[in-house]
Amino acid sequence: MDRLAPRSVAGLAAIAGSLSVIAALIIRYVFAVPMPAELFGDQATTRIPLPLFEALLTTFGPLAKHLYLVGALVAEAALTAAAGLGYVGIRRLFIRRAGLPANPQVLAWVEAPIVAIGLWLLSALILSPLVGGGIFEIGMLGGPTGALLSQVTPYAVFALAFVWQARAQSGPDSAAQSNSGREPIVTRRMLLRQSVAAVGLIGVGIGLWEALTNGFGAAFGAGPSQNARPTLALGAIPERITPPPTPVYEAWTEIAGQTSEVTTAANFYYVSKNLAADPSLAAAAWTLNITGMVDRPYPLTLDQLQHLPGVSQYHTLECISNEVGGNLMSNGLFVGAQLASVLNLAGIQPGATQVTFVAADGYSDSLHLAQALDERSLIAYRLDGAPLPQPHGFPARLLIPGLYGMKNGKWLTELRVGSGDYAGYWEQRGWTSVAAVKLMSRIDTPHDGDLLVAAPSSIAGVAYSGAQGIARVDVSVDAGRTWSAANMRRPLGALTWTLWEYPWLPTPGEHIIVARAIDLEGRVQSPLVAPPLPDGSSGYHAITVTVR
Repeated sequence: MDRLAPRSVAGLAAIAGSLSVIAALIIRYVFAVPMPAELFGDQATTRIPLPLFEALLTTFGPLAKHLYLVGALVAEAALTAAAGLGYVGIRRLFIRRAGLPANPQVLAWVEAPIVAIGLWLLSALILSPLVGGGIFEIGMLGGPTGALLSQVTPYAVFALAFVWQARAQSGPDSAAQSNSGREPIVTRRMLLRQSVAAVGLIGVGIGLWEALTNGFGAAFGAGPSQNARPTLALGAIPERITPPPTPVYEAWTEIAGQTSEVTTAANFYYVSKNLAADPSLAAAAWTLNITGMVDRPYPLTLDQLQHLPGVSQYHTLECISNEVGGNLMSNGLFVGAQLASVLNLAGIQPGATQVTFVAADGYSDSLHLAQALDERSLIAYRLDGAPLPQPHGFPARLLIPGLYGMKNGKWLTELRVGSGDYAGYWEQRGWTSVAAVKLMSRIDTPHDGDLLVAAPSSIAGVAYSGAQGIARVDVSVDAGRTWSAANMRRPLGALTWTLWEYPWLPTPGEHIIVARAIDLEGRVQSPLVAPPLPDGSSGYHAITVTVR
């Protein structure tokens, strides 16, 4: 058998690299062991410049994470292929310098394990430390044991596929050409076919992965509308109204298109930092470890958690990456134990100032001790009458009043009492450490661009202020020149959104509808337009409708 032309080797390496990625996806799905691309991609997010991170989030919304995973998988396939090419190049150089026969066998089956182990060592000793995972991935989720399964196996698939293709292509026709002193012929068409095959394999693998884990709709659904904001005619807006308005709750009529007061578990908004899949924990084996500056560290099982005095409360959660007018927020009925009770059972030591929570996926963040000891802070284990769904933190998650979702950790494994400052997962990537919910309002019906008739109708939506409550919602149908108070429905609790509606008799023409909220302390929603990064979006939600 004869040596392959360089372009042919590149094409075969690309195909083999794609097959290795598919193998990694299969292992991830079957054994729930993080993939190299997932681990490295997660670590590499700390190296993304903040302006680029913001641009990606603004442009692609929830789709950004999926595109990032695709890029990480393509990069993994390319790096694996490049390492394989490097092996072939070093091998050829050794053959020439050693004076071996001019036309030796290109690759032998015995070399497959050498290639696989060499790739793993390159990853464990060079790539992993570069992205902060340490030598042999000791600092990454899964550690060395997980690496053996999630990396060696795909690299073995690459090596076997690469050797098999090389041997198949170095057949009799290729040998005759090489014996005549010519390189095997590799046409552009052949190279193109190999490249298309490699890309197609990655595409099929990622498509099947998305279908199995998320469903195509959830995985590739559109994010919030990024239409240009209407131009508003806002005058002077006070920061606070003194004395604060007294909320007035009117008789309530359901309106088509209005947001449901309680979000079903199936429709509850979902955001995760994980590129591929979230933890899947067994209830019987789960424990929550209470550690740190406590007198009596202890593990808490799910059964023990559920036997603590239970608290049932409605709670609205909003993602810090929610755009103005976005739908990354939901309201549900949660049941859980008070976080303060769980911590006090351990005996908090003097000098403690914070509580760090750690999740099964490696996510971590911290709370001020006062926030953790708030009687409304819960370790929740039920949502809307059923155990927490897996995407929302099963077996248990945090619910902290007045804070964005990033501070309401899911898949809890540890609560660590301590002191000093702690930079959580998203803080390390440029997000705020405070994460206090900003006062907001949203128009749910009508929709931007709707064509309406000049007949009695209603404008409706929700308003939310974290833990401050809503005193009034104002609506303008003339781009903010004049305002009128909307009717409000009595909220289900002090930590929930408030539904509002405004009866409207529209006149023909174009109207810019705007909403703003005032909380129970008289603070007026800020009109200052700001993106989600770094501390949550702000500005007034405005839509344009045409009445005929």
